[in-house]
Amino acid sequence: MYMNLSIGGLKVRVEVLILIGVVCFLIFAQSTVACSSCDANKEGFSGNGMNINDFKSFSLGDNTPVDTSKWGMPSLVVKPGQKPSEGAQSILDRPYQNVPLPEGQMSMFANTEFKPECCPNAYSNGSGCACMTVNQYNYLVSRGGNNVPYSEY
Repeated sequence: MYMNLSIGGLKVRVEVLILIGVVCFLIFAQSTVACSSCDANKEGFSGNGMNINDFKSFSLGDNTPVDTSKWGMPSLVVKPGQKPSEGAQSILDRPYQNVPLPEGQMSMFANTEFKPECCPNAYSNGSGCACMTVNQYNYLVSRGGNNVPYSEY
C-alpha cells in the first residue's frame, strides 16, 4: 500500500520524502523572493528609523585629532620632596576611614563614596567605583595584616 524506500538499511516512506522536499522548496523560495525586494536606500536598516543617507556625514577621510588627554588615569607617582600630582593629591584628600573596622561594623565601604571618577577599581557598584583611601587600600592588599611575604599561601 505505502511505497517504502530503503536508504542505507533505513526504511523511509516516499510520501514523507516528497513532503520534506516541498517544504524545503517553499522555505527557499520565500527567503529568496523576500530578500530580493530589499533596498537599503529605500527601507533603511531593519526598521530602526535610520536611513543609509543619515550616515553620509561621517567620512573615513576626516583626520581631525581626538582629544585623549582625559582618557587615561592621572599620574599617581609621589616623589619625596616634591608636591604630589593632582591625581595623587585627590586621593590623599579623601575623608578618613576607620581601618580596621570598628566593633560591630561589617561593611568596609560603609562611609566610602562610589563615583565614576574613581574608576578603575576592583570594587564598584551602580554609582561607580569605590573612592578608597590609602589606608583602606593598604589594609585590603595586606589582607587585614594577615599577608605574610614569601609565604606559600
